[in-house]
Amino acid sequence: MKFDNVLKEYHFPAAHVEAFLATGIKTLHPPQASAITAGLLDGKSLVLAIPTASGKTLMAELAILKALAEHKGRCLYIAPLKALASEKYRDFTKKYASLGIKVGIAIGDLDSPSTYLKNYDLIIATAEKVDSLLRSRSEWLVSNLAVVVFDEIHVMGDPSRGATLEILATRIKLMSPNAQLLALSATVPNAREMADWLGAGIVESQWRPIPLYEGVFYNDRLTFKDNRIKVIHEDAPDDVQKLVMDTLRGKGQVLVFVNSRRSTQAVARELCKWVASLLTPAEKKELTALSHDMAPALDSTKVCQKLAEVVKSGVAFHHAGLKPQQREAIEENFKKNNIKVICATPTLAAGVNLPARRAIIRDAKRYSSGMGQVFIPASEYKQCAGRAGRPQYDEYGEAVLVAKSLSDQNSLFERFILAPAEDVQSQLADPAELRKHILASVAAGYVDDVKSTLDFLGKTFLAHQHRHTDLVGLIGDVFNFLTREDFIRKSGFRFVATPFGARVSRLYIDPATGVVIKKGLQKVVLGSSFTSAGLLHLIASCPDSEMLSVGKTDAEGLEDFALKVEEELILNKDDVASLGDHYTYMAVLKTVWMLTRWMNEEREEDICERFNIGPGDIFRHTESAQWLLYAAESIAEVYAYKKLSFFIAELRTRVRYGIKEELLELASLKGVGRVRARTLYDHGYERLSQIKKADAASLARIKNIGAVLAKDIIKQASQQI
Repeated sequence: MKFDNVLKEYHFPAAHVEAFLATGIKTLHPPQASAITAGLLDGKSLVLAIPTASGKTLMAELAILKALAEHKGRCLYIAPLKALASEKYRDFTKKYASLGIKVGIAIGDLDSPSTYLKNYDLIIATAEKVDSLLRSRSEWLVSNLAVVVFDEIHVMGDPSRGATLEILATRIKLMSPNAQLLALSATVPNAREMADWLGAGIVESQWRPIPLYEGVFYNDRLTFKDNRIKVIHEDAPDDVQKLVMDTLRGKGQVLVFVNSRRSTQAVARELCKWVASLLTPAEKKELTALSHDMAPALDSTKVCQKLAEVVKSGVAFHHAGLKPQQREAIEENFKKNNIKVICATPTLAAGVNLPARRAIIRDAKRYSSGMGQVFIPASEYKQCAGRAGRPQYDEYGEAVLVAKSLSDQNSLFERFILAPAEDVQSQLADPAELRKHILASVAAGYVDDVKSTLDFLGKTFLAHQHRHTDLVGLIGDVFNFLTREDFIRKSGFRFVATPFGARVSRLYIDPATGVVIKKGLQKVVLGSSFTSAGLLHLIASCPDSEMLSVGKTDAEGLEDFALKVEEELILNKDDVASLGDHYTYMAVLKTVWMLTRWMNEEREEDICERFNIGPGDIFRHTESAQWLLYAAESIAEVYAYKKLSFFIAELRTRVRYGIKEELLELASLKGVGRVRARTLYDHGYERLSQIKKADAASLARIKNIGAVLAKDIIKQASQQI
């Protein structure tokens, strides 16, 4: 099917035609042609279950631009992760801003109405952000929707994010019945079931623009699904090294998937000398420059230094222990072909669009608590395998599992290559998810009793998939809980949210977290003393808290810390049942200990070393703590605990920057941060008023300040005062 013919047949404006054809696309792929035939440009809702790189996004763009050209209304593109939303935003803006299309992005603060988004024709957002907007009664978002795209719709099966996406899709179906819904995914075996639920047509295909060859490597032989055999002639001592070198000699790039962070770093280090031997002088120069960015001079950790070292050789590791900017730099430089090999955990495959010539799945098993090593889901393998094959660069892609024996080879074929991915299952039956979403529905006025809630939940994928689920019983239990804990109350024949319930809903936290926070704040008001450690323990005890894992080596240090702070703790096992579990009790304490040391300005490297974490973990845990402290501050305001609210606000700032109380003013200056703030303080600049009066030349001579920053912070101090 000729692309220009399709554009003409459906009367796209000349400027749109020019923009589309500028991409160089002349002929539509078979799945894309099937989507057109199925009614994509006639406004029909569709589930597109087609492989990675086969053109799903282009189909969504066509539907969006046609709707906007015909002034049918606003369009919404829902991505599963902030990184993917940002990537789509940059791509769409680059391609279509010249057409006068206003593209907006919404991935930030979940407790914000974000009314500025009304000005945009196309909004790209995460499901959580859209859900939070609807909780804030932002009906404007869905009142005039023309096209809604659910990218990676299989995320509905994810235990942590699936229920939100399901509720959101259900709400949009009900509030915008005339909107065209497009659900995109490469891995939805039960796509027809999902299409039936959405009231959509379906386009299914296994066609890929780049053929994917799946196989198992054992004893120097790569055996493919079609029984072809490729012998790998490489003199490296390890299977992964052999496969990597074979790929690089063919001018390809490689993704290596392993089962742990430690393995990503170990494999990357082992690959260095082999990969470096194939780099050109120009590539080595480029990579040396890149390595300097991976280990910032002010507070570099060992993980940063290890990353910088392997990057020099054209290799990188990628996991949640890295800072977001480090992960972004790795991804960008892999796309530019500066980095040749990335060693990652499988979360990379689900999180970014990063294809390679060969995807090596070294570890098909992963440790599971209480079960030992268990096979990963087939769907996870399919996600990793789907990254093989770079459009415009490769004639084919290879997904390779690594076997340790002949029987292992046969098992890998059966479990992964020859097996389908698991069906997407609704995650909404989880009581915590039901509590959260039913409260949100009552608070926003979408439902007001058990019957209207039953009617709404009867439209969900859960009800469609499990028709015999006792929804009445589940809903009744949730309403009893919400009433008992003062989230909702009866007003005549209707339920309405209390001020506490409305605030918890907008805060986007589990109501059970709201109960823990309220209980802790009330104990303080009734006479319990409160300190930084006590309040940190309060928020770390919440169900929504990010907790550090506890190992055997933590016991002695944690016991000493527990003795030191036991009199400061606000909550105990009588207040929060989970604290009665020894492991949870210790994990909460360890999290508080880490946050306390962070706020006491301990070096990032020392924290990482002591707690066996990466700088990205510090970022993630401090971000979680900030949000829960903000929730505590907001709930304190509901009950007019003003003194407590002020203290919590200061504590939140300290957690944000990792500083002692005396640096609160200095750390507020952009470009300063915890290290420079301490340096300025030690040089006698303790207040903004002193910065304002400072001589720029004198400030510039202080280590790590410099002339440009000195002038800037003097200007900032003057403006703030």
